Amino acid sequence: MKRDFGKEYRRDIFKKIGWILLLMLIFLLLGMLIGSGLGGSNPLAVLWPGTWIHMFDFLK
Repeated sequence: MKRDFGKEYRRDIFKKIGWILLLMLIFLLLGMLIGSGLGGSNPLAVLWPGTWIHMFDFLK
């Protein structure tokens, strides 16, 4: 039995993958905000560019 991998099938698959990636990004941001808030600092500090510069400098 031959499966049809047409445009509609591929579009549905890529749509599902896109939704999964979007949900993963949202949960990552929520996790960072909650973790920062529980850690005792400003929850929005994880969104500041200075925080990210500090993290990347730390990794070097």
